[in-house]
Amino acid sequence: MLRNVVVALGLALAVPAGAQSYGERTALPRGDCDRQCLESFMVAYVSALRAKDPSRAPFAEHVRFTENSVEMPIGEGLWATVSSVDPADGMIASDTETGNTAWFGHAEEHGRLVFLAIRIKVDREKITEAETVVARRTGMPLIFGTGKEPHHPAWTQALTPEQQRPRPRLRAVADSYFNTVEYNDGQVFAHFKPDCSRLENGISTTTATGNTASSASVAEGCEAQFKLGIYRINKQLRERRYPIIDVERGVVVGMNFFDHANTFDEYELTDGRTMKTLLKWPNSLTIMEAFKIVDGEILTIEAVFDYVPYGMHSPWAEGEE
Repeated sequence: MLRNVVVALGLALAVPAGAQSYGERTALPRGDCDRQCLESFMVAYVSALRAKDPSRAPFAEHVRFTENSVEMPIGEGLWATVSSVDPADGMIASDTETGNTAWFGHAEEHGRLVFLAIRIKVDREKITEAETVVARRTGMPLIFGTGKEPHHPAWTQALTPEQQRPRPRLRAVADSYFNTVEYNDGQVFAHFKPDCSRLENGISTTTATGNTASSASVAEGCEAQFKLGIYRINKQLRERRYPIIDVERGVVVGMNFFDHANTFDEYELTDGRTMKTLLKWPNSLTIMEAFKIVDGEILTIEAVFDYVPYGMHSPWAEGEE
């Protein structure tokens, strides 16, 4: 998807520092680092990761880096264990208003497949922030794909003015999805396209694949699953952030934690069927999730997530809701 991106970091203009909330418009004029500019920084990041060499990417002197919501020096975590990753295999989303860009794809760690989501922030021709979520097969009951499922083609498509929605509305639509997932009891707050699809850790969870761990084995389609209350185990979705809102393409990237208190072992769907919880103890998921929103409705979703200790906090959520 990114094979046509030209790595042209020398073209990036210096961007004055400016404080703003995640996903909010800055006081800076647009165009300081346009879409191609931001994508080139992401290509540089993933290429440096592939080489296990942070010096190959334009990091700021005091760059902040997290992996699965744990802050650590750049160069540690997957940086030290990656065996392969291709920048061109990822889906990318950018926000020229905030200087943030994200990449969703997969890599190999000592030859074993992992799914990877990356967010970086670019300021003054340097990467000042890098946030990653890595989904690994550890024996936990985590849905997991093969790395061969393609990204939806709509991610790279610009919307017509009629299909677009302003930044606050795009954020509200993404938030309505999380409101629906939280304490999912059959009430649906979000609006979905009839053919809405979702890719989680590289596997479709809205179209039956034969994987019994996927929600699609219970019901197909975004809205149909929520009307059944499949995700009743989600006690709360907290520390929500939206660092990327792309009006031109109708894309929002959000992060939060899914808390599973697991105070019950089974629960009933709205059609009377009984579901069993997969884990029998409290746990949380750290997640990075992208939404493609057309006409104010969710067309497709892509997410990467993994288990973390119950109630864990994000270093990036300081000062946020």
